[in-house]
Amino acid sequence: MNRKLKEIDELLTGLNRSVGGHYRWLVQAFRLIAKRDGSPDDITSLEAHNCCQFGGWLNQYLVTHTEDKGFLLTINDKHIRVHEVCRQLVDSVLQNNIQETLFNDFEHALQEFVAAITVYQTHLLQLRISYDALTSLPLRRILDESFESQVIDRSNGDLYVMILDIDHFKRINDTYGHIIGDEVLRAFAQKLQSCTRNYEPVYRFGGEEFIVILKAKGEAEAMAAGLRITRAIEHHQIRVGQYDIPVTVTAGLTRAIPGELLRIVLERADGAMYVGKQSGRNRCMYINDQGSIERVME
Repeated sequence: MNRKLKEIDELLTGLNRSVGGHYRWLVQAFRLIAKRDGSPDDITSLEAHNCCQFGGWLNQYLVTHTEDKGFLLTINDKHIRVHEVCRQLVDSVLQNNIQETLFNDFEHALQEFVAAITVYQTHLLQLRISYDALTSLPLRRILDESFESQVIDRSNGDLYVMILDIDHFKRINDTYGHIIGDEVLRAFAQKLQSCTRNYEPVYRFGGEEFIVILKAKGEAEAMAAGLRITRAIEHHQIRVGQYDIPVTVTAGLTRAIPGELLRIVLERADGAMYVGKQSGRNRCMYINDQGSIERVME
C-alpha cells in the first residue's frame, strides 16, 4: 500500500478510536456528578484535556502531521473548550450551585468540537478517495492540486512530466483475463515506484496510463531519467501466479513551462507518446518547447 494512503487510513482509525474514547470520558464525567464521590484530576483539573485519550492522540499528531496543522489546531481549541466548560459544570453541580447557562455552554462546546472533527474527517475521506483503489497510487486530482507548487519548487531542477502507457495491455487482458490484468497493473505500479526517486511522484492517470513527475537540470538529464525508467520496466517481467508476463511502456516526456496549465503540459506529453506508439512502442519520446519530437536513446 502507498505510504501516504496507509498514513491516511491510520489517521482515520486513530481519530475514530480517540473520539470513542472521548465519549467514554463524557460518561465518566456524568458518573462523577451522579455519585458525587470526589473530583478526580482527569475530569476537573486545568490539564484535563491532556489527560483524556483524545488529548493524548491529538497532542501526538499535532507534532507529527504539520500539513494538517490547521485542522488539528482548530480541533484542539474546541477540545480544550469542552473540558473547560465541563469542569465548570461539574464543579457547579458538586457545590450545589448549578448555573443553567453552563448546560447551554457545554452543549455548544460539544457541537463545535464534533463539527471540527467532522470537517477533518471529511477532508481525510476526500483525500482517501483521491488514491486509486487498485494500485494505491494518487490519482490525477492530487496532481491537479499540487502541480503549480511542484513547478515553482526548483530544489531538484526544472519539472518534467512523463506519461507512460503499457504497451498492448488489451492483449494481456484478452490472453490472461481481467483479473490477471488487474494484478499486472498493481505489480506494474509497484515496479514503477521502485524505479523512481523519492522526489519523482507517480500517479495513475487512468486505465493503463501513468504519470511520473521528474526533476532535472536540463533536457539531457530529464531524458536520461525517462530512459532509466522505461529501461527498468522493459528488463523486468511481472510474475502473477504461474505467469511471467513481460511488460513494456511507451512514454512521452516534456518540460513544464512555468505558468502553463497542467492540461497543456499533459497534451504535449501525450502527443509525444502517440508518436512513440505509431513508430514502434517500447520507447521514450521527448518533445521540446518548440514541439520537436525525438526518441530518447542511449
